[in-house]
Amino acid sequence: MYNILLLGSGGREHSIAWALSKDKRVKNLFCAPGNAGISSIAKSVPINILDNDLLYDFVIKNSINLVVVGPEQPLENGVVNYFNDKGIQIFGPNEYASQLETSKLFARYIMEESNIPQPAFFECNDELEIFSLKNKLGFPLVLKADGLAAGKGVIICNNDDELNKAIDDMFTNKKFGKASTKISVEECLKGEEVSVFVICDGENYKIINSAQDHKRIYDNDQGPNTGGMGAYSPAPQFNNKLRKKVENNIIKPILSAMRDRGNPYKGFLYIGIMVENNEPYVIEFNVRLGDPEAQVIIPLIKSSFLDIILSSINGTLNNFEIELDDKYAVTVVLAADGYPESYEKGKEISGLNNLDSDIVFHAGTDIKNGKFITNGGRVLNVVALNKNLKFAIDHAYTLASKINFDNKYFRKDIASKAFKYLKEQDS
Repeated sequence: MYNILLLGSGGREHSIAWALSKDKRVKNLFCAPGNAGISSIAKSVPINILDNDLLYDFVIKNSINLVVVGPEQPLENGVVNYFNDKGIQIFGPNEYASQLETSKLFARYIMEESNIPQPAFFECNDELEIFSLKNKLGFPLVLKADGLAAGKGVIICNNDDELNKAIDDMFTNKKFGKASTKISVEECLKGEEVSVFVICDGENYKIINSAQDHKRIYDNDQGPNTGGMGAYSPAPQFNNKLRKKVENNIIKPILSAMRDRGNPYKGFLYIGIMVENNEPYVIEFNVRLGDPEAQVIIPLIKSSFLDIILSSINGTLNNFEIELDDKYAVTVVLAADGYPESYEKGKEISGLNNLDSDIVFHAGTDIKNGKFITNGGRVLNVVALNKNLKFAIDHAYTLASKINFDNKYFRKDIASKAFKYLKEQDS
């Protein structure tokens, strides 16, 4: 039997908790710090997840025998190394391997050494270097904060005004704090973005599924980047030809590079690729499941989610087959108007009681006087599954319309890009 501590508080963690809670071998499930929705299936624990000593005290007092890390910040903080040293099972990559996400430049240099396809990039530490690169690369130009910035540290600049504002944000106003002390300036690839999710055990890997995120706040991919406004899985553009290229040109070389550096990669690896002229280029690596992609990836997994985690920890992935549901999954994020900038919290949420048989994952929610209230920029994720993608989309938006709170905002075009590729497959 397992007593599990899950770290995190978002929709991703709610979906992980949802999957783990269905396993009969899970005796007690705790989530630190959790959220109002997670509290219905796990005990929320108000612990700072960046304080490893506090986490360890809780683990010992509650006989925890498995720690599962949801977000990237504890990984950067060395939580996996810490618990490995204590002899307690923990799921996720170690601090060194986590740099594939926590330092964009670390990842870029390793890819360069490993001949992994990626856009041209340049390390910059001040604005003068950026202006000289502008003349070399031209617009559009991509500026990426080197460190973690909650999915918002990427700015695409189409002209001088946007470039000047991005430079001010990165260097002068320090909008991203230490994350933008140095930045990666990159050529802007044009194509279709696809996310590929892989589980690794240090030696072996399995592709779980593909998805497409919708990062911009407004329809038609307009406005600033967010943590993600919706997703669908699988992505039909991730066909067998592309899959083979991703495996041979990206997954195998990066895992080999990590082994060569004495830090075999264990855990989920999220590969953000841009497909340009049928060739995949790595836009980013993330060292955990995406949010909101987890909310569509996990409901499609028919195999035991606990067994997937254990096979990664124990190095037994080769003996494990991941079974998937033959459906599409669509999630629409219900956000607070104003996100990803300033927004109001504390708005009462109505309509959730009528959706007991549907999948709704909580993100920025809390409970006050027995009622759900908003407590973040991305508030809820409604999820729909169907063998027909259009039916899944329609059902997701029906769910979105049944939930209400003041200043509710959501994109209206989630998964619409998929139909182009479905038509190509049919023709």
